[in-house]
Parts: sequence; C-alpha cells; structure tokens
Amino acid sequence: MNELRASLPDGDSSITYAIIFLCDIGYCLSGLHSPKSLKHYFVLIFLSSHLPNIFRHDHQIDRTSIDALIIYAGRGLRDMGRGLIAVVIAIYLAAIGLSIPQIGLVLGISLLGGFALSVLVMFGANVISRRLWFVIISAITGIAVVMLIFTDNVWLICVASFFGSYAGSGAHWGPSLQLEQASLTEVTTSQNRTRAFSNLSISSAGGRAMGSALVGIATYLIGVQGWQLVDAYKVLLAIYLGINLLNSAIYIALSSSIESKVAAGSLLVNPFKATSRRPILTLSSLFGLDSFAGGMIFDAFFALWMVNKYGMNEGAIAAIMIATQALNLISIWLAPFVAKKIGLLNTFVWTQVASNIFLIAFAFAPGSVIAAGIWMIRGIFDEMDVPTRQSYMMALVPPEERNVMAGSANLGRGFGRMPSSAATGFLWAGSYTVAPWLLGGGLKLIYDFSIYFLFKNVEVPEETS
Repeated sequence: MNELRASLPDGDSSITYAIIFLCDIGYCLSGLHSPKSLKHYFVLIFLSSHLPNIFRHDHQIDRTSIDALIIYAGRGLRDMGRGLIAVVIAIYLAAIGLSIPQIGLVLGISLLGGFALSVLVMFGANVISRRLWFVIISAITGIAVVMLIFTDNVWLICVASFFGSYAGSGAHWGPSLQLEQASLTEVTTSQNRTRAFSNLSISSAGGRAMGSALVGIATYLIGVQGWQLVDAYKVLLAIYLGINLLNSAIYIALSSSIESKVAAGSLLVNPFKATSRRPILTLSSLFGLDSFAGGMIFDAFFALWMVNKYGMNEGAIAAIMIATQALNLISIWLAPFVAKKIGLLNTFVWTQVASNIFLIAFAFAPGSVIAAGIWMIRGIFDEMDVPTRQSYMMALVPPEERNVMAGSANLGRGFGRMPSSAATGFLWAGSYTVAPWLLGGGLKLIYDFSIYFLFKNVEVPEETS
C-alpha cells in the first residue's frame, strides 16, 4: 500500500484518500480469501475509466469521477454479498431445521420485499436523497441477516427476509439497481455513459464471483478445523453483514452530483403521469416479455438439458458455464465500442437477434460438443445488450424522470421473470422437449424486432452528438 500511496498525485487529496480508502478496504477483505485480488479489482476498474483525469496537468479530478468509482465499488460489494448468500442460504435454512416449503416461503417473501422496496424507491426516490437511499438500503440488508444468526423461528426469519434480500439470485433486481442506473447517468455524459454502464456490469460480475469464492471459508472451517456446518455458515453470514455495512459506509462519500434535478412539487413521480410515460411504459412492457423468455432458458435449465439430452457430467457442464461467463464479460466490455460504430439501439437489438438465433439452433444440436460450442458462441453476444440497453433507456427521458424509468424497467423485468421457470417446468412435465428453447428464443426475437421498429426513429444524445 505504501507504493500506491507514493504513486498518487499530490494536487488533489480528496481523490488520493478516496483511492487509498477503497484499496485499503479491498486489501483487508481480500485477505479473507485471495490476497490483493479485491484491491486490484477496485484499482483496475478505476483506472480503466479515469486514468486520463488522474494525470492531467493540474492533477485535479472531477468530483463526478469519484462518484462513479463509488457506484462501481458499491455494486461490486453488493453483488459480492449476493453471490455469497445465494450459495449458502438454502443449505443454511435446511440445516437449522426449516422444511422445503418453509425455505420456499422465506425466499418468496424475500422477492416480494425486493419488489415492494423497488416500488417505494420508484415513486419516492426524490423524497430523500439518493445517497441516503443507498445508505439505508445497504444497512437494512446487512442488519436483516442478524436474525438468521440468532433465531430459527421461521416467522421472524420471514420478516427479516422481506428486507434482507435473502434470495440473492437477483443480480438485476431490487431498488439499488434503479438507484445505480439513475445516479450513474447524472455523473456521466452521453459520450461515456455506455462505458460507465459496462464498467458497472463488469464490477457486478467480479463481485458475484468473489462472493461465491468466499464460501471456501466454510469449506475450510468444516473440512480442516472440524466445525459444524451451522457454525461455519454463521461466519459467512457475519461476513455478509460486514460487506453490506461496509457498502453503506462507502455510499456516505457520494456527493450531490448524483442527485436528481427535480422541480419543487415533483418529489413523487407517477409513471402514468410522467411526460415520458409512453417510452417508459412501452419499454417496461417489452422488458417484461424479454425477462419472461430469458427465465425459461437460464443456466439451471441448460445444465438439466445437457445432463438429460447428452448424458454430460457436472464437471464438463461447469467448465462450459465458466467459459461462457468469460465470453459474457468480453461481450460487456466490447459493447461500448460496438455502440459507437452502429448505435445503441442497433447494438442491443441485433446482438440479441444473433444470440437468440444461436439459442434456437442450440435446441437442435446433434451432439454435446456442437451444443456446447453453440452455447458458448451465443455467450459472445448474450450480454452486449446490458450496458447499451441501460444507457439507451436513461438517454430517452429527462433527468427528473430517470428514477421512474429505471424503476419501471426494473419492475417490468421482475414481473416477467416470476412465472417463467414454472412455464418451463410445465413444458418439461412429460419429457424433455425443445419447446422451452423454441418458445424462449421466439419470444426474445419478438421483443427484439418490436423494440427496434418502435424506437428506430427515436434519436438520443449519443446518436446526435
């Protein structure tokens, strides 16, 4: 850390201390599993976007760049916690004596709580500052896990689950997501907004991976130290608490630059009365369709298909999924470059068209090798729409309606995702057929072409500047 301190510019102590603070956090946390990895993670994300600002002639950096860094770091920590809780929650609940229906109840209430908080933030995000929303949500999420550590009463756990985001699979769900999208838009320009959303997605993926890796602590405690599973998992829950409280503390450093520029009397925003209600409601509905289709064919169903269709073992499936996730990251990183060449709408529509054609082709692959190859090629295109779609929808509306755009899109995707897994289960009730792949891919193509023809003549700042 001394070398890093020495290398930072002297002209602006605020950015110096901000970088040192985040790197110290990373250094301490990373010691739990992989030394220096998290420190490097924060530094690389910062340097990838802000290196020119750090070393300009007056050694000054715009305050908005610090805010962007804090949002990246916050997303990384938030999804580190989610990656951790997603692995352990069901196992821990079963270990303390909850039945399968009770576990389903706890996780279902967690999703309901995420939905309710998202609605609250969408309608009332401007009542208090976004910074305070960030701090409150992170603190509540962390504190709610304390109930898991000290009780096995299912009803108390259900109450805590409502606030605690126990259903950690929601990588693109919950009130913090819409706050991040709206806030990041305030501290970026039309020229660098898409890159900023790309960095946010990369930060999310890295955080989830490190959160999953932290589960190795419990493996060590159980296998080497002889701990009981419940006690070892309580250590992980304590880490989850610490991650969220740390995240809450980091958000305190956000400045007023992230806040919405709303007029007096416009604190409560109704999407049905917004001046941009047509694009807001249209996009939200289409995102719901896309989310429903995506929920029919997510990774768990891919694994089940490969086992039952081709007799592939779990190790081979895991290797394919890891390779595909790596290609997804490359896809996210490339998205801003592609968008500069062909535009935001063209990028997130036509890359998804390619992805969905490969999805349908996957269903008819004659063998496991070809199926795996098609699935991984699809990974090159599959995530390129994430930063471009988020950037596009934020550019469509005025600043005072960004909260409601992000919130409506978030809720639309949540509504669509809820019944989709049950639909695949119904289609596979008799036998494993290609129906989910064809229906999911077909609905996604309908979404792609609908959004293209509805918005192809709509200009956004990125396309006109």
